[in-house]
Amino acid sequence: MTKVRQCCTFLWMQEENAPRRVVFTRPYHCAACVGEMVRSAKLQRVTVAGSLSMDRVREVLVKERAQLLDRWVRQLRAAADAGFALDPVTAQVLPELLEATDRALDRRFRAPSADAPPIEAEARRAAIRCSLLGDYLLDSVLEQLPELNVAEQRLLSDATAHASVEVQVRWALLREQEKRRKEAARLGRLAHELRNAVTAAGLSLELLRQRGELGDSRAARSLEQSLARLRDGVEDTLLDEVLTAGGLRLARVKLGPVLADAHSAASALGAGEKKVRVLLEKPSPLLLVQADPRVVRPALRGLLRAALEVARRGTTVRCSASPSRGRARVAVSVDKLAGNRLPGLQALNLVRRAAKAQGGSLLTRVTAGDGCEFRLDLPRAPL
Repeated sequence: MTKVRQCCTFLWMQEENAPRRVVFTRPYHCAACVGEMVRSAKLQRVTVAGSLSMDRVREVLVKERAQLLDRWVRQLRAAADAGFALDPVTAQVLPELLEATDRALDRRFRAPSADAPPIEAEARRAAIRCSLLGDYLLDSVLEQLPELNVAEQRLLSDATAHASVEVQVRWALLREQEKRRKEAARLGRLAHELRNAVTAAGLSLELLRQRGELGDSRAARSLEQSLARLRDGVEDTLLDEVLTAGGLRLARVKLGPVLADAHSAASALGAGEKKVRVLLEKPSPLLLVQADPRVVRPALRGLLRAALEVARRGTTVRCSASPSRGRARVAVSVDKLAGNRLPGLQALNLVRRAAKAQGGSLLTRVTAGDGCEFRLDLPRAPL
């Protein structure tokens, strides 16, 4: 072995009676060290095997960079005009691809430096894995099919590169999914503990009010409102995590108990503060939906909370559920709106996401008499 410039190590071989030494170059050798070996070969009895300079290719890519980028943008625009527009991020891929190609042509198996950012280091290691696998597969095929021509070798290399990207991205997404699952579980445990603490604080506050020890002071009302906002935030966070994680566990859910649970929480959701009456029309006990209990319960509470937010003080909110063309429709209507239009509500956005994830839909409309109605449709479960 021979080490050049304290950088690359080359393997060489020389038969006992041969006048020349054969030095083998590999893709992990950098261009500077290979050039040094080539210059040494001209002065000594050395044959460099496997050396192929790609400097002129690198020079062409650098020289034509602006033109390549312009052509790429026009090609993407033509694809969009033809009806199959690609992701906008695709336009940003080529500049980084050109820089990565230049580095690979200089030295494909370049280990990441110790001070490299974690993302760049992991990307470099992934590229090295792909190159090692690609070279291994190509060599293995050539051992079995030595007559493989250049065109076939190129097609095999292209297919291997294509497959490498697919496998690496899938692995990265699986790792990210597992990481998110663990984070969601940790956040879920924390949110459940926080929700229990908020519930206990709310019950204690109500007990103190009933005993007359708290009164109806501004501080007490502010504390109650803060606890309500905190509880709503926890509920929304838990629902958002379940929807983002995906993989819903659908089951047969009776709408009656779920609506009753939402109705019992009306006071905590703000009905008492605004003096809004919440009337519940009990649905048929045979009305079932195909839904995830972790999603449908907070979704109905969010639907009622949104109705209470837009309801005028002292008005009435009505809740009902009925079958509708193979679906179950939950209707929450408000007699009088606090304003003349429906505002954008975070709770409704989460309910709409929950409905869509379970194959349902959410419709909001303004009704006669300055009222409004929210209609949540969910797939019915067979009896």
